[in-house]
Amino acid sequence: MFTVALLMGILIGFVLGRISATAFEDKPTTAPEPTETAFVISTPEPVNLVQETPEPVLLGTYRITAYCSCEKCCGEWAKNRPDGIVYGASGEELVAGVSCASPLPFGTVVEIEGLGEYVVQDRTAAWVVEKYGEQQIDIYFDNHEAACEFGLKYLNVYLKGEPET
Repeated sequence: MFTVALLMGILIGFVLGRISATAFEDKPTTAPEPTETAFVISTPEPVNLVQETPEPVLLGTYRITAYCSCEKCCGEWAKNRPDGIVYGASGEELVAGVSCASPLPFGTVVEIEGLGEYVVQDRTAAWVVEKYGEQQIDIYFDNHEAACEFGLKYLNVYLKGEPET
């Protein structure tokens, strides 16, 4: 029995020795000879980290109105506000000074002459578009008094950015 165990030990030792020897066969035992390499030092091209904004494109003179989240402005849509949050037709929360309603695609960024930039996050009522046409933007306000005070204006509108697809 002792002889069998000794032979098995020698055989296992031999197999393990061969496996470890072949695993390291490809590695040289001495350092490789150094070769002459020419190093070229070049300066990288400058990287523009500031994203260039395209020039605004004039869309035309638009009818600019105002609205808020009240029932006078929004009708039936004013009744079901989850947690009191006002969402536009895009599903985005409406923010005064940022959000507007328009037939333009959701996410379109427009600059309204003298007023600033707005993002289309809501839809103009269908009857308003039918009555006044496509060139209509309705700016979102926090309250009805501010929306009424804004009134009606006809201003140039510029395309600042199209929605990402």
